[in-house]
Amino acid sequence: MSDVTFGTWSVAASPVTIEYSLVVVEEVRHEVAEGFQKLSRGGIEVGGLLYGVREGQTIRIMAIRPAACEHASGPAFRLSERDRAALVEQIRQDLQDPRLDGLVCVGWYVSHTRTEITLSESDQEIFSTYFGEPWQVTLVVRPSRGGNMRAGFFVREPDGTVSASQSYLEFSFPDRLAAAFDHRGSFAERKPPEYRSASTPRAANPVNVPAEDARRYAQSSAETSPPLTSLFGDPIPERESKSSGKKWFGLVAALIVVAALVVAATRFLPFGAANESIALGVLEREGQLDIEWNRAAAPVSNAVRGALEIVDGPDTRTIPLAPRELALGKFSYKRETGDIQVRMSVEGADGKKVQEASRFLGPPPAKGNVDELKELQQRRDELEAEVARLKQSNDQQAERIQQLERTLKILQTRPGN
Repeated sequence: MSDVTFGTWSVAASPVTIEYSLVVVEEVRHEVAEGFQKLSRGGIEVGGLLYGVREGQTIRIMAIRPAACEHASGPAFRLSERDRAALVEQIRQDLQDPRLDGLVCVGWYVSHTRTEITLSESDQEIFSTYFGEPWQVTLVVRPSRGGNMRAGFFVREPDGTVSASQSYLEFSFPDRLAAAFDHRGSFAERKPPEYRSASTPRAANPVNVPAEDARRYAQSSAETSPPLTSLFGDPIPERESKSSGKKWFGLVAALIVVAALVVAATRFLPFGAANESIALGVLEREGQLDIEWNRAAAPVSNAVRGALEIVDGPDTRTIPLAPRELALGKFSYKRETGDIQVRMSVEGADGKKVQEASRFLGPPPAKGNVDELKELQQRRDELEAEVARLKQSNDQQAERIQQLERTLKILQTRPGN
């Protein structure tokens, strides 16, 4: 198989060199994008196992297996007890999977939809618990709304430590077409190609495949490959490929007509309920809950008043919002528990009300930080009380001194003194 179907992640500071199949990259892209689209704000994070081969300090990623996560703690990829048991069972069953014959687990991947390309505490715990070999790696993928994805590998140093704050090298996923050239079904279902020695020279630019090489590979593959497949391995009938030019022309024409109809409809039809959405969402950052909404939405921009109702465990708070505060589009709240329900209501000048609700589920904030804050507040109250007592005592002493001075003057004015 030609080297153009693989990219290489190689950094002088990294003890491990990683080669990854562009087909695998496309499969990871598909899994991450599917999770990213499941929620309107940020989606859910997904993860899975990476399989491949290893020779010395070089590994080659050749297949993936998505891992289950019930997201009991929210949209982040944090494993519950059931998820952990399922992951252990999945690793055991993969050892017996004939489609992975000759491959070993070389690490895992996880998407970050709300944070940057770093290793969270949960990521580090998963990495050390289930992928503890010195040569196993973590791939963190950061999707964006435009469909582009950035990623970075995390590797272990010779002493076993991991630089979790950032990857040695971030890279963008190559164009979808470059990964689709050899996508004839699931990569894991085909026999792995012969693994070349790590001493074999690599391409000068292995991450971004040159367009000319990609075209040559596509042409040579078309002469010897089985029937054409779609991007994710679905067979395309032969008669369809022969008349693809005519059908693509018809499809483009149909899309143009549909687009014209949509544009015309938007000029005469009223906006639907989606335009009335407040787009209320919550995002947690180190115990701080950021409550956000679409300040440009018509119900918000035209509102004369609004309110936030926050149910934090057993406590309920209602925060009134004036038009000026509604225009900010966000409100910060320090949470006390791991279950917060937020309801936002806005009222227009005509009395019409629009309401939306959102909920945050996650681990409670660190108890040590809460206790430390309460201790500091208690100490502050004690100091304020001491200052008040000393001030009162000082006032009493000043008054006593004044009385003594008056008595002394009276005694000095008496005859015989």
